[in-house]
Amino acid sequence: MFWYIFIIIICALVIAASFLVRAMSRRASELNVVETVFKTSQEAEIDASGSAKTEPVRPEKSRFCFISDVHISMMPVKWGDILTAVKEAEPEFLLITGDLVNKPGDIERAKQFIFTLSVGAEIPVIITLGNHDNDVAAGLPGGKAEFRQEFTSLKGDVRVLDDECTVVGNVLIGGLNDASARERPCAPLIGEWEKVAKEKGLSFVLATHNADLLLEAGESSGQEKPVSGTRPIPPEEDKTVSGTRPIHPEEEKPVCSSRFAFCGHTHGGQIRLVRGIEFSLLKKDKLPKQGIFYGRHSVNGFDVYITSGVGCAMFPLRYGTNPEVVVVILSRM
Repeated sequence: MFWYIFIIIICALVIAASFLVRAMSRRASELNVVETVFKTSQEAEIDASGSAKTEPVRPEKSRFCFISDVHISMMPVKWGDILTAVKEAEPEFLLITGDLVNKPGDIERAKQFIFTLSVGAEIPVIITLGNHDNDVAAGLPGGKAEFRQEFTSLKGDVRVLDDECTVVGNVLIGGLNDASARERPCAPLIGEWEKVAKEKGLSFVLATHNADLLLEAGESSGQEKPVSGTRPIPPEEDKTVSGTRPIHPEEEKPVCSSRFAFCGHTHGGQIRLVRGIEFSLLKKDKLPKQGIFYGRHSVNGFDVYITSGVGCAMFPLRYGTNPEVVVVILSRM
């Protein structure tokens, strides 16, 4: 009798596990579209000569799309779904904050993916490098320069930022290499980019793979500010658009900002456990241990969005989080 009960229990557990894996696999392929509004500060714009501008030099709103953590060989999301989401958003550019590949053999497929987005959406694609990208680049004969060339040589407008900045429309994007491969402090670079953006009347956007780098960024004055005002996206407010893709509306922020950052790396937890315990036990990253691993937060003076990414690590499974394309609106007051 005991063995009959034991076999029944094992069979029930196997069936339950198979249903759970199916659900986690399905969730890993279901793309969300998240729209979030960032309010810019009302500080007077200063031109290069130091005089206050009397006319605004940029429109009331700038709009771009943002994804991260492609992990092309471990991305269950259909390329067409991502392209459709980007095209429907009608952005000025697409920002990708790293981890395109897991191994050298992924480069060709990642190039095809970037080509699809760049040419298909007919917009610039701005890329920063993640820890996996740096690992792969280090094994190439030409190192990081060869890795960058693989993507910047593609048809269309593809830019790879390695501690460099670029301008698209009325937005200056400063792209930092990942925290795992820093060769110089990031605070002076950020200060330079902020100064240029202010002189030219541009919105400033900081892009980097791992949000932990913001802890080293300091204030505009060079002074570091502690983490404060964390505000994750409330999942219970989900709505749907076009009948298929959910959208997470952001509540309006009571305070404006002039420092915006966009990061990935954490996958939003991917297999999200209670209170982010997976980060406390298994990861070395600092911000996730403070509960900052997904959504909107205030970190060191930055209004930051950490995305769940579109790909997966280790297994093409998700629980408690979905892959997403983020539609960012920079709105002037």
